[in-house]
Amino acid sequence: MGSVSIRTACANVARGTLWVFTASILVASIRTCEAQLVQSAESVDAGQVHTIAPGPDVQFLLQQKLIEAVPGDVIQLDAGRYELKSQLDVVADNVTIRGRGSDRTILTFRGQTLGGQGIEATGNNFLLEGLAVEDTAGNGVKVLGARNVTFRDVRAEWTGPPSVENGAYGLYPVQCQNVLMEDCSAYGASDAGLYVGQCQQVVVRRCRAERNVAGIEIENTIHADVYENVATNNSGGILVFDLPGLQVKAGRQVRVYKNQVLGNNHHNFADPGSTVAAVPAGTGVMVLATDLVDVFDNQIQQNQTASVLIVSYLALNARIHDPTYDPISESVSVRDNHIEDGGTQPSGLLAEMLKPVLGERLPDILWDGVVRDPTKLAPLRVAGNGGATYVNFKLQDLTEQNVRDGKYAPEMDLAGVQAANEHWEPVVLVTHDPPAKNVRSAVQIYRSLPRKLSEFGLFRGEPRDQLPADDVVLYDLNMELFSDYAEKRRFLRLPAGTQAEFQQDGVVTFPVGTVIAKTFSYPRDMRDPTLGERLLETRIELLRDTGWYGVTYVWNEEQTDATLALGGSQLDVEWITADGQVQQLNYQIPNANQCLTCHNQDKQYVPLGPTAMNMNRDLPGEIAHVNQLEHLAEREMLRETPSLESIERMPSLEDPHSGSLAGRARAWLDVNCAHCHSPRGTARTTGLDLRWSQQDLGQLGQWKRPVAAGHGSGGRLYDIVPGKPDESILIYRMESEGASAMMPNLGRQLVHRQALDVVRQWIEELPTDKELPAE
Repeated sequence: MGSVSIRTACANVARGTLWVFTASILVASIRTCEAQLVQSAESVDAGQVHTIAPGPDVQFLLQQKLIEAVPGDVIQLDAGRYELKSQLDVVADNVTIRGRGSDRTILTFRGQTLGGQGIEATGNNFLLEGLAVEDTAGNGVKVLGARNVTFRDVRAEWTGPPSVENGAYGLYPVQCQNVLMEDCSAYGASDAGLYVGQCQQVVVRRCRAERNVAGIEIENTIHADVYENVATNNSGGILVFDLPGLQVKAGRQVRVYKNQVLGNNHHNFADPGSTVAAVPAGTGVMVLATDLVDVFDNQIQQNQTASVLIVSYLALNARIHDPTYDPISESVSVRDNHIEDGGTQPSGLLAEMLKPVLGERLPDILWDGVVRDPTKLAPLRVAGNGGATYVNFKLQDLTEQNVRDGKYAPEMDLAGVQAANEHWEPVVLVTHDPPAKNVRSAVQIYRSLPRKLSEFGLFRGEPRDQLPADDVVLYDLNMELFSDYAEKRRFLRLPAGTQAEFQQDGVVTFPVGTVIAKTFSYPRDMRDPTLGERLLETRIELLRDTGWYGVTYVWNEEQTDATLALGGSQLDVEWITADGQVQQLNYQIPNANQCLTCHNQDKQYVPLGPTAMNMNRDLPGEIAHVNQLEHLAEREMLRETPSLESIERMPSLEDPHSGSLAGRARAWLDVNCAHCHSPRGTARTTGLDLRWSQQDLGQLGQWKRPVAAGHGSGGRLYDIVPGKPDESILIYRMESEGASAMMPNLGRQLVHRQALDVVRQWIEELPTDKELPAE
């Protein structure tokens, strides 16, 4: 239990109130794809039905149609197998993806090379039904931060044998409101088959979960009904968890009823670094650190370790850094269940500690007995479960020494555990919002864009020479996003007569009409610049009155111009590195929805690079030794600029003199990771915050356990272990190259060796004498 007592740990608890990279596998024009797309004239509210059949170009076709989707659109997938290698992204509201049935329409991601999920959606009123998602590199379907989400007749499955390499979650709504999951199924997930995390107002019904580590898991969720489901042959059948360090805490009001929880004795094949790895194989229903849980009228049979297990987070013997987290399960009711044939072959560390005292067969209902005030009634009600047996195994007393000395005495009498049972109303899901009318959507913006990059007029002379026009400024950054060692040129143009506004923190405020461009290229031979280069793509960010939009233009072989690639593309590239090695790469060009993934802050697109501290440096190119911010101010393009001495300067990775080792490591993490790992980014649900401004060591990852990493943790227990980079998940993900584990998981396929060395050295030098204490 560590060096801090239960009483002390409880005293420190305050109760609270409550990726994505997709690239096309085909270079094709939008017009070509439109010709291959069969569209129905049937109207659905504000949208239409667009029917797509399996075929060799389906990756590109399907992603393009999802980019062009407007509220009310239905993407109808015919029966058959859809061979996909990249994640599909959905950002529009009121979109339906519908198959012909989960046994007839199958999206297979076997051999997936890009993206962390099969499908990722962020739009409200999202409906997915009648299809299967198989063998994804990471999670099957993830829906993030959406309101009104429905999964109906969706199957998520890893078709091979159980493996830690399988994706973590099958169906995965997170930080969503008003979620319905019905008639769905999940098989083979290395964490949880049907997983609901940090959500509110949830119904999971008539589903089946089999061969997963956790069949159904409700985590950090408020007000959920889980009923009429079948959970069988998982390691744990139905789990109700509340974990620390997340944005949504104090999960509560979860009803688990009328389920069949049968024979969940599958060996636990979770990554050792995950929380679910601690679930003993043979667990029927498990409640961890969650309040107001009602488990009733279930059939719970033949679960060989525990039919029902109720524990505090303290039972995991893991560090708690979150002062607002309540680790104790309270007001839990286990009533009127049909429980039999449980505890016959208990396994796991807890079972090994209990068997010498309780015997080879454990009682049906196990409670760790951790309470906030031991002098009061226990916060547990157990009643009406027929002949089910019970034990309070008194976790605080369960030590090897006490067992040897005969001082350990578990309580098996139900007298005294009849605490007041609190009830709450069933979940009532609200009607989905109607599709918005007359929306000026992203599709309208995309359709108005120039087909050719040259039409923007950003360059003078030959476009291949990348010489900025008179009203365009060439600029650079102190710390840049790593993109497989591609070289980059950055350009900025403001509308005539306008100015950007200086911001001390965050991105400079630009006027409507601003265009930011970034061209990616590889030199033919890094040893000899005179041999020239190959231009690959130019990414455009433009600010309209409805917000920022991002697209990319792909350069032709003649290097005379670039063409809009709304759905992304890929290029085979080759160059000679500085040490004379031939480097080959299938270079991936992002689609428009994918751009939004990294640039997403609360569903709003924002530029990433042009912050004051990252632009506080000399201009590149011909104008040397002139500060960029000063230059912009002199050209009357930037107003309210303070003295340069008062503006913080971000360190450079390559220049050891630009900042301390810690500063350079933190700057790289800020630029390459924090756009997602921040309170408003798409990885906010992990609780890991890698922003430059974050000073809390726990939120930066020191001694922080992963939440949803799956096998991305590499078997390591903590994001950062001071002094031990090879035990830190952060390093494992930086040096990984697989689609489901590598970080950053967008825009790279190669490992950034220089950054890896700096971050590794930083972790090595973190003081180990300041470790956070065990609870």
